[in-house]
Amino acid sequence: MLRNLLLTALILGLLGFLAGCSEDTASPSDDDLLTAAEEFGGYIPTDESAAFGDPVLLDEMDADKIYNDEFAAIPAVDSIIDESVEGAYALRILWGSLRYDSTITEITDWSGSLTISRGAEIVRRTIKFEDGQDYILDRTDRTKIEWVSLTSVHFDGIFVNIYIPPVETDDSAMIAEEPVTVTFETEPFTVSFSIDEIAALDTIYYLEDSINAVSFRGFKVEPMGCPNGFLDGHWGTDTTGQGVFSGRWIASNGMLAGFLQGEWGQDSAGANYFVGKYIDVNGRFEGLLKGTYRWLPFGAMNGLQDGQTKRHGGGRFFGHFYNAELTPIGVLKGRFGMPKYDTDCDKGYFFGRWKKFCSSAAAINDGMDEQ
Repeated sequence: MLRNLLLTALILGLLGFLAGCSEDTASPSDDDLLTAAEEFGGYIPTDESAAFGDPVLLDEMDADKIYNDEFAAIPAVDSIIDESVEGAYALRILWGSLRYDSTITEITDWSGSLTISRGAEIVRRTIKFEDGQDYILDRTDRTKIEWVSLTSVHFDGIFVNIYIPPVETDDSAMIAEEPVTVTFETEPFTVSFSIDEIAALDTIYYLEDSINAVSFRGFKVEPMGCPNGFLDGHWGTDTTGQGVFSGRWIASNGMLAGFLQGEWGQDSAGANYFVGKYIDVNGRFEGLLKGTYRWLPFGAMNGLQDGQTKRHGGGRFFGHFYNAELTPIGVLKGRFGMPKYDTDCDKGYFFGRWKKFCSSAAAINDGMDEQ
């Protein structure tokens, strides 16, 4: 953190010079910037270059591709979407090697499906799909999405919206409301969730091959609810051993909203901390980040099918993001995993969710207030 403070001192000197040439009265004062630097490890509420000038983040701007699901234009599905104001969900699923690992030579076939017991689902994004290799199969059923996906050194994924109307009509007969299930099914891994679990879903399942995993994160989409979305990126250390992270800030509709960057470690009192900064896709300041993290032990939990276990992947983080006045405006939380020690890869991963504070009273528990 010392190097950040020294860098900040230089930045403040430059900003002080620029302030004398600027008429922008909305710019933070030198005192405000110094206070921010002290509280947030050298990060200050100013604009940055796009993606912090990080070539890795710039390269990942197009990792999520818009998918034009033909079922979104079908009148019967459009009607279900209109009826599902109180039953709409966003679900982001990733499968494969969550940390990039160039030493992996084995190919894993993740071809499979995502099925809901009733309602409709729409593919909004494909994630890291490789042209000519990974693709969504032609759809024939509004309750089922199928794909072909092969992974080795990294992961693939999809972002979908799920719509559950209160009742359905089928051949003029009313179908009684019943518990709705969401099932992810592939050869390496299969799991089901109740629709109520999707609203607070933030978990990672690790396969026993020590290579592959599946990450699930979800939200309930509330028309008048607080803005929310997803986070993902790299978690590890730099060449000096300082803990660092960098990644993408993703809106609840799956669109890239910006980037985040920061550091993690222990302060002088031995407490775990992370600090950082969030900018939009053009580099404009959006928020400062501050929070804590905790390590979780590796080990089998919640036994599933043969050869499958649910494990904790490194640890969890929890914190808030703040505006330029250093007022908390939202919460962020998630999970992280460190780089593998037996490879030359220096990047682990983090996946999480964020929610902005607002006056809306949440009708459902999304788990965002729990550390």
